[in-house]
Amino acid sequence: MRPIFAGRPASMEQDVVGKAGFEFFPLSSSGFFGKGLVAKFGALWNLSRGTSQALSLLRHEQPAAVVAAGGFGSVPALLAARLVKRDYFMLEQNCIPGRATRYFGPSAKTVFLTFPLARPLAARMEVIGTPLRRSLVRAAGSQRPAARKTILVLGGSLGARALNLAAIELAEQLPELHFVIQTGRRDFAEVSRRVEELKLKNAELFDFTLAMEDYYARATLVLSRAGGMVINEILAFGLPSVLIPFPFATDNHQKANAQHAAREGASHQIDQSRLPELGTVIRDLFAHPEKLAEMSANARRIAKPNAAAEIARRIHTAVEGQ
Repeated sequence: MRPIFAGRPASMEQDVVGKAGFEFFPLSSSGFFGKGLVAKFGALWNLSRGTSQALSLLRHEQPAAVVAAGGFGSVPALLAARLVKRDYFMLEQNCIPGRATRYFGPSAKTVFLTFPLARPLAARMEVIGTPLRRSLVRAAGSQRPAARKTILVLGGSLGARALNLAAIELAEQLPELHFVIQTGRRDFAEVSRRVEELKLKNAELFDFTLAMEDYYARATLVLSRAGGMVINEILAFGLPSVLIPFPFATDNHQKANAQHAAREGASHQIDQSRLPELGTVIRDLFAHPEKLAEMSANARRIAKPNAAAEIARRIHTAVEGQ
């Protein structure tokens, strides 16, 4: 089968898909909820345009099925699939399903879940995990203990200012530990300036990378937001983590993700309002290496590094059986 990708124009996904050598078709879309009146009208216009573009794409390519990863960027393709009665599958990364999954999931052939859901959904569902890049899975399979005590701080591709500031304070408080901080492109200059002002020798910065496996391979402990994708990557590497959910995430889904990982014994969850306590949490974890080892073992136990192949196999079987 020949995969075709579709998504928002001039987006990160378009750049990544192009670099990977796949075809990409832009579909107009923009966020609706939480926006002002003008932005909402713009979102409706983009949805109309995007759905028309998706209909043209489906009629021209005649795909065997549509696979949607959720979010507003997938809505035009899902609407088009419904209109032309094309089977579709969905991927849901979070414990609390997003609006697209809640609306389109009941009619999906299957909704592939990353974690068990915290809220019921009337749909055919399977807990499979989140597709991860092959290079990342390979690196996770050959993971070795880090050479020195290194804390990897992740705020996502855009960064997380609260985590960045907390990480700088931690590096100052804990000079015996090495900190590798993903600042995001927005905050890189400011965080760099702050590190230079404090003359921190144990803080290493990067803004963004397409090779996260290189950084996971060096980590002893991860401090991170709690999106479904990043948690899956952390679990695949068997890394203990402290998860700090973004408090304004839709439906507080990051907190539900973090709570799931914490219940499984793979992570420690702490709210952003308690960031000043991070130093105590980290000291306690490093003072009890048996706890870090237990968290690592639990992370590997619940990891699903082969989700991409399993999802592809199940979609292929379903399509071939039609």
